[in-house]
Amino acid sequence: MNSVRLYYIKHQGESDLAQIDAIQVEQWLSALSSQKQASIQRLIHYQDRVNSLAGLRLLRLCAQDEGIKNFKLSDVQYPETGKPFWKNDKDYYDFNISHSGSFIVIAASATLKVGVDAEQIRLLKRLSFKRIMSADELADIEQTPALFFDLWSQKEAVVKAADTVGLARMSDVSLKQNMAVLDEEQWFLKSIKLDDQYAINMATSKAVDELIVKQIKIKNLK
Repeated sequence: MNSVRLYYIKHQGESDLAQIDAIQVEQWLSALSSQKQASIQRLIHYQDRVNSLAGLRLLRLCAQDEGIKNFKLSDVQYPETGKPFWKNDKDYYDFNISHSGSFIVIAASATLKVGVDAEQIRLLKRLSFKRIMSADELADIEQTPALFFDLWSQKEAVVKAADTVGLARMSDVSLKQNMAVLDEEQWFLKSIKLDDQYAINMATSKAVDELIVKQIKIKNLK
């Protein structure tokens, strides 16, 4: 069975994130590889550090609920190019984390390649990044400006699932209903409805048989 866990936190900004004190941050940091610790410590704002760490705690929770033995955040690998991953001799756990506004979202699977992207819908003052949209998509956006964020989210989820990077790659993503194609490879798309003010989309390498969605309160993260 192709199963995906989609766990998320919806916080209220600094007041919620402040529930994670400096002692907790240090404990969470200590569970990571030295490479990732250094990366997070370079973040200037405390809120950004907590956001990044909270996403990784969601990953840990997904792995525990999946029943993956010997999972440690310190074993997550961070290649110079491409997205992070975790594996051992028997298991491979693919995951992707997205942050936007009040949301921290992770999609994780032991059987599928996954990508997820969350975009906060806001006033579209001008149409930036026109080059990543097709002529038909631009025409639709002219009629419904908020559609831009949904299309962007779909394309970015595909690019992340395919383990490639860059705006140029997003322009290569062809969308059609609940499917997408990139480099002649087919991807399955699913819109995740969590909040009317956000466009959240997930891309997977095969059709999903089971999607497990769970909201986690930031104060309950361990």
